[in-house]
Amino acid sequence: MAKVLVVEDSAAVRLAVTEVIEQAGHAVAEAENGRIAIERLETESFDLIITDVLMPEADGVEVIKAVRARHPDTRVLAISGGAPNLPAGYALKMAEMFAADAVLYKPFLNDELKKTVARLLSGEG
Repeated sequence: MAKVLVVEDSAAVRLAVTEVIEQAGHAVAEAENGRIAIERLETESFDLIITDVLMPEADGVEVIKAVRARHPDTRVLAISGGAPNLPAGYALKMAEMFAADAVLYKPFLNDELKKTVARLLSGEG
């Protein structure tokens, strides 16, 4: 069982992702924005961080930078559906530039999420 942090400002998406990860047998913690996630990273470690890219207070790129600075071996999955002025592809490309291990475009299928999480936790790219 892995310890996973889900960072997502949309409560509905956060709940859905959390349920899928818990059903896969992992322990899940949640953060409703990047600032809270970064604060948690100061005192906790996780096997995997799933973070939205576009969020208020601190975005997913800031979360990824904090993960890489404090816990360089932690795997990171960036997710995004984009925004009216920022396409998802651009947001996820930024996440990859800052060393996200994988990206998923929202909306994604539960199976896509499960397979990506399993791949990342197994140590594969």
